[in-house]
Amino acid sequence: MKLFYFFILFLFAALSGCAVVQPWERERLSDPNMMFDENPIQKGIKEHYINIREGSEGGNGSQGGGCGCG
Repeated sequence: MKLFYFFILFLFAALSGCAVVQPWERERLSDPNMMFDENPIQKGIKEHYINIREGSEGGNGSQGGGCGCG
């Protein structure tokens, strides 16, 4: 019986996360205020500088050897 209640709870939790975004609501989601990074170019430059300074590369999805050459 506990398994049944767990299944029902899991089902409600899974279905509550689904949402349909209407076309007129997408404008709000694409607003620059909704971006995690204010300036993605500046973020890329900062990550590149940190990778060169630390002598390591990785953990952020970029490729290279850590020498600053790519």
